[in-house]
Amino acid sequence: MRNIFTKEEKMISKAERLIDSGSFSTPEDENHYRELLEEYKVLYQHMKRIVRLSDITQSKLKATTEKLNEISNIDALTGLYNRRYFDDALKKEWNSALRLKSSIVLIMIDIDFFKKYNDTYGHLQGDKCLKEVAEAIKNHAKRPRDIVVRFGGEEFMLLLPETKMDGAIRVAERILSGIENMKIEHSASPINQVVTVSIGVTSVIPDQNISVESVLEKADKALYTAKNDGRNCIRTIY
Repeated sequence: MRNIFTKEEKMISKAERLIDSGSFSTPEDENHYRELLEEYKVLYQHMKRIVRLSDITQSKLKATTEKLNEISNIDALTGLYNRRYFDDALKKEWNSALRLKSSIVLIMIDIDFFKKYNDTYGHLQGDKCLKEVAEAIKNHAKRPRDIVVRFGGEEFMLLLPETKMDGAIRVAERILSGIENMKIEHSASPINQVVTVSIGVTSVIPDQNISVESVLEKADKALYTAKNDGRNCIRTIY
């Protein structure tokens, strides 16, 4: 569009030079040409304003679309990414790991006896608990590509690209102890008087024989094992 403006401005300059040169055979011709040029210049200015408004509208529309996309990927309660975003991010990281032959870690986290917590303290306090736990988990996603997700209900997922199992376990241990040390009262818990979590960890180097779904199943199985083994603990599956 800028090239069109340049062309139009050259045409206007050329017309103005023609008028100034006195090349018209009669004053009437010159006046008629001048009037046409003035009308053209008015139309040209209108066109420029329309284009500017269009650019502004497009820019605002783009910003609004980006904001809506961002909102659609965020869990409203905790401010973490939601399951929809996680599914897309996992596919991207999976494809990247396939190319680089690097590892991916999934850490699945579940608040122990959260239903009892809600029944005892009410849903408003339960929401507050979820927010505090979410923030504590989020603090352990240090790198730009690390992703923390509210997976559903009281479950959270931490996606760590290019991470080995020993590093993942250290992260899980810090999350486990960090949440317990927050000392959020949970008098209805049969294993502790404060809120605790159970954690399942799995690590994989993707290849063509492994599916994304199977890795999610491993993380879920590791978490199930942690819950079955008394909760407030970490279990791993390679």
